[in-house]
Amino acid sequence: MDEKTIDKPIVEDARPDTSRAPAARHFARSRSYRSSSDLHKVSRRLALTVALSVSLLALLFVIIFSVIRISGLEEENNALQADLTKTRQELSQTGPELERTKKILSEMTKGRLPHLLDLVSDKVLPINGPYLKNIVFTVLNQNGTKSYEYKLVMENSTAKTVRPAARIFVFDRYGVQIGSAEVAGRADLSSGESRSQSAVIDRFIDEEPRYFYVSILPADKPTGLIQ
Repeated sequence: MDEKTIDKPIVEDARPDTSRAPAARHFARSRSYRSSSDLHKVSRRLALTVALSVSLLALLFVIIFSVIRISGLEEENNALQADLTKTRQELSQTGPELERTKKILSEMTKGRLPHLLDLVSDKVLPINGPYLKNIVFTVLNQNGTKSYEYKLVMENSTAKTVRPAARIFVFDRYGVQIGSAEVAGRADLSSGESRSQSAVIDRFIDEEPRYFYVSILPADKPTGLIQ
């Protein structure tokens, strides 16, 4: 071979290496997936942190409001307790005065009308008058309206047969007559015999009866106000 002959360099194949391209693309996708996953995790942590912070702030506000409200309620309770104590003290002082006033008023009423008896409901009240043994008053409440029923026991302790009639008068706390009832002699009452009659007091003044009086009426005496 001629020395001037120059060896031609071996030209490598310029075509891309297709065997490395899929690996590179896979690596890039992996890095992109990891980056997206990391970003998602950070976003979730940030959202949880914000939500937790908001919850803690809301809880703090609730606690502060509750403390303020409880303090206000304690102050109100203390004020109410003080008012209640004061009211009880005033009642304990006015109670005896009220009882003395009632007693004085009762004595004045009975002093003006000495034959009056205290009207106590649901209790047997002895009368011990002629042909009169006892009486019981009962308070009836019908449709919000009070009425007063009596049950009068009459007894014949004499040796003769009689037909007694009676008149019941009721009075308010001032001794003013507010109602009455007539107990008519419906049948003869033999010696030693007793009989009871019941009816409702006819009140012409809507006041609570506090006193009563029962009188026997002769057959020829007209009924009316107490004489």
